[in-house]
Amino acid sequence: MLAYEETGKYVSERHAEAGAAGMLTAGEVAKLLNQQFKPFPKVTARELKPLADEWHHSGFYKSSQGSTMGRTYFFSPDINLAELYEQLCDARKEAEGPKRKAYIFATGWRKGYGRRKWFPLAKFAVIEVGENDMIADEISPEDYELLKGFEGEELEAYESFTDFKGRMLARQEVA
Repeated sequence: MLAYEETGKYVSERHAEAGAAGMLTAGEVAKLLNQQFKPFPKVTARELKPLADEWHHSGFYKSSQGSTMGRTYFFSPDINLAELYEQLCDARKEAEGPKRKAYIFATGWRKGYGRRKWFPLAKFAVIEVGENDMIADEISPEDYELLKGFEGEELEAYESFTDFKGRMLARQEVA
């Protein structure tokens, strides 16, 4: 059977009983965690679903297949927030997966004077990314070590990394 909640929604009777018993919803627990621990990124109710004690149907929602019932995830009122936050941090670390170093070539800018306001500069950086993440301007570690000394050199108009590398190596050979 369905219960009519004070919000004006039809919910399952067990959902109404859980709310009356003082159980906390996943959204309320996420709000408490964000207030107490101030994590970055913020905790969402969706992240807390696997850690919830129970769930109940929460009313009818329209979907592409017609009308369906949603779920509300509940936690006991005497939940230990510090322990739950530790579990959440462990789950986030597992979801991240292994990291790798990515060597990138990017364009920086230097403010100029006169008619030309900005000058493009070569920038190199090492960042940590996920194992399967694709980086558009990734270069090899050998190229990074070879060209790291040329950081801050001005780029020519529409100059690619290979053009920049050829120009710098040619300049190095002449000197």
